[in-house]
Amino acid sequence: MAEGSAMKLYLAGPMFTAADAAHNLRLAARLREHGFEVFCPNESEPTNDKSRTDITPRLVYDVDIAAVESCNVLVCQVSEDSGTNWESGYMDCLARHVDPSRYYGVIGLATDMRLRTPPHPEKVGVENQALHINALVIGGLQRSLGVYLDEERMIARLEEIRAEREGAA
Repeated sequence: MAEGSAMKLYLAGPMFTAADAAHNLRLAARLREHGFEVFCPNESEPTNDKSRTDITPRLVYDVDIAAVESCNVLVCQVSEDSGTNWESGYMDCLARHVDPSRYYGVIGLATDMRLRTPPHPEKVGVENQALHINALVIGGLQRSLGVYLDEERMIARLEEIRAEREGAA
């Protein structure tokens, strides 16, 4: 990380409902309180202007990928949102194969309360309340910067990463 620059995070996750947007804006503010620079698509992305008529899938892709490439870490709010998973995979590739000194990887935030329910071995399918998250996504997060069930532990890990990277500069 360059001297005097903040570690920059891309906040990826579902963003299409009022509840999603409110959560994302709150989380972005909280991360900034910890000294991180944050790109939050709900507030920053030019393609979020719904009064525009020139928004195309290609424009959304180009804007989002440029934003991912401008960041050091992607915060993946674990969900089945395909855009979030695409962005996470892209950052993972940058961190592992392009420039690991610039791109640190992907950290997961899995806050689905059902993840705290232990599986019941005698119940299968919809009867087992311990619902499944895509194993490829979780495995990738574990291989990258980790996956956390609450914001406090995720932020603590981000602070560790920042300290490690600043010490390496």
